[in-house]
Amino acid sequence: MEWWAYLSIILVVLSIFFLSGLPVAFSFTLFNFIAIYFWMGGVDSLSLLTVSAFASIASFPLVAVPLFILMGELLFQSGVVSIVLDAVGKWVGGVRGSLALVSVGAGTLFGTMSGSAVSGVAVLGSTLAPEMRRRGYSKEMALGPILGSGCLAMIIPPSVLGVLLGSLGQIPVGDLLISGIIPGLLLASLYVIYILVRVRINPSVAPRIDVEYVPWSARFGALARISPILIVTLSVWGVMLFGIATPSEAAAIGVLGSLLVMAIYRRMSWKVLRVALFDSVKITSMVFLIIISAAAFSQILAFTGTTSKLVSFATESGLAPWLILVGMLATAIILGTFLDELALMMISIPIYMPLVKALAFDPVWFGLMMLITLEIATISPPYGLALFVLKGVVPDASMSDVWKASIAYMLLSTFALVLIFLFPPIATWLPSVMR
Repeated sequence: MEWWAYLSIILVVLSIFFLSGLPVAFSFTLFNFIAIYFWMGGVDSLSLLTVSAFASIASFPLVAVPLFILMGELLFQSGVVSIVLDAVGKWVGGVRGSLALVSVGAGTLFGTMSGSAVSGVAVLGSTLAPEMRRRGYSKEMALGPILGSGCLAMIIPPSVLGVLLGSLGQIPVGDLLISGIIPGLLLASLYVIYILVRVRINPSVAPRIDVEYVPWSARFGALARISPILIVTLSVWGVMLFGIATPSEAAAIGVLGSLLVMAIYRRMSWKVLRVALFDSVKITSMVFLIIISAAAFSQILAFTGTTSKLVSFATESGLAPWLILVGMLATAIILGTFLDELALMMISIPIYMPLVKALAFDPVWFGLMMLITLEIATISPPYGLALFVLKGVVPDASMSDVWKASIAYMLLSTFALVLIFLFPPIATWLPSVMR
């Protein structure tokens, strides 16, 4: 059988599993069992899964995954986010449409704490969206900023998805995490500019009622109140940026810092710890199952000759390398309208990374662009995961309302992706400082 036939069968079967509603990790696991049984030698070949499973997760950098997840869960379950929302609200309280700006600021800060886009969208959606609707914000202005800023957690460290992508693609995890700082802040700035311009052009999308002057003393007081959170965040960033600690060690610092923050705010309780630990175990188990499945999936691609033939096809096609890269990213964005970010990552990374290495692209630069592509996929209609999460926590909004609200932020993220494609130092400068 030709390599393109294998690839077609792989994509068709996986699409059927995804459309059936089976979770991503289970879909890939089931496919791996079927493919190994029929293509690699029957029952005896299934023993390969045991070897690849151990090899794929017996890695020190992956220690960062459960620790970053635990760090976010501790801060989320303890309710520290409400303190962040209050502080950000005081700093932008004198601007029309301030609650939309609060969602961007809080989403950015929450991204530095949780590393989970789903948690960010859920928290902001359940706390800010009802208040914005009550005050007369349009559905677009109430929902859009939450979608955009909530998903910044996928790019800004500590990004669990960044650790996962780095592990799957054999990209230096520390470099990839640090590379997301400037692009993440760039995206947040683009969202703020868009909101200010949108409100200026059409004031009806945001009411004047929430425009209140906040004294500078109250603003600095709010900043002082969230200083423990900022110190923890900057510590996690700093130890990685200056090469003091690995991402796994930085994650451990983040967990200890989160516990200290909870103690300072008097949010520490056995209930919070128990819920955070159990949720972390559930999420980590699913993430590790995804990693195990991705390793077996890569072996299947290699065994069928799909990987090598695809690399040969790309390198011998006569096309310019940058044009091939544009095609890869464009394909990922299109697939992202039908697949969630985990499914997209597990399909694309085992196929894309051999091409990236063959074409001599900077893997950190490519990895960061893939994270932004995954962020676009997360808020892309009709199947973006963040869209369903936001619909779940804002039941009075229709699915079409959520879809419409996401379009502007998809375009802004795509614009940022183009900027990073044209100016790679946006992503690669900070990691180069680490070395």
